[in-house]
Amino acid sequence: MEARKTQEDSLKIDNVLIPIIGIHKYNELKSFSSDKLSDFQKAQIDSYESKNKEATPEQIDSRANYVRKLFEPKPRIEFSITAIKLFNLFKANFAEVNGRPFIKIKDITIKNLEPLIYYFSKDDRFFNCDNLSNISEPSFEKGLLIIGNFGNGKTSTMKVFEKIFKGIPDVGFKSYSANEAVVMFEKCNSDIDRDEFEKVMWRGIKNFDDLKTERIASNYGKVNIFKEILEERYRLKSKTFLICNFKEGYEDDLQAAIDELGEKYGGRVWDRVYEMFNIIEFKGKSFRK
Repeated sequence: MEARKTQEDSLKIDNVLIPIIGIHKYNELKSFSSDKLSDFQKAQIDSYESKNKEATPEQIDSRANYVRKLFEPKPRIEFSITAIKLFNLFKANFAEVNGRPFIKIKDITIKNLEPLIYYFSKDDRFFNCDNLSNISEPSFEKGLLIIGNFGNGKTSTMKVFEKIFKGIPDVGFKSYSANEAVVMFEKCNSDIDRDEFEKVMWRGIKNFDDLKTERIASNYGKVNIFKEILEERYRLKSKTFLICNFKEGYEDDLQAAIDELGEKYGGRVWDRVYEMFNIIEFKGKSFRK
């Protein structure tokens, strides 16, 4: 280590090892007339000036360009995928994610899947999908509210897309069941825990499953935690995906399902549903056997 340090702090001139001096030593030596300096001291001056000679304009520009490239933000490359490629990826990943093969049940499965394939691939055919409701004006900038009967593939479908897009900026998302979020909140025992919970639940693209089925959270009092989550995600403009069932006794009634969100989470959430979400209906009865 000592040998390496000596080598780094010195310069060899005519096979003589000359210690590299700093600015203060250089100024001191330059204060003497040349005839008062030894050859060794002159060599020290030469080595300093050689090492610190003024850069040419070309060298200055080159260094400036290097620093600029080093610190300027890299241009974002927007993720892009075709609908057919995404559909093939979906079929290829379905069995791995859900433990069973992807099976088309007449046209129902494809009609349910179409708006999601076109939404995630930003294909304009999205706007003409049969299962995309016009209750809310469709937009690629909005999130998704997926409504359907029990067990007809809503959750299993979104799990596959979660796997496909994992780790991709501005597209990838993380899923939580509504009750899972409640449990996470109830485990918050400090301000730090609460801050971390809010960071996870309020920001980034998230998919919340089984909405409207969660119990009221209990953590130093009763808290309707999803009322807070949805209001904050609206405020922060965080893209959100929601999965829920039709209101009991009002199967196949999209408006009743949306109104139930207002009943559970309040008028402000109900009013913002139309601004936050594309509304997609998953049709058909339960596929579970």
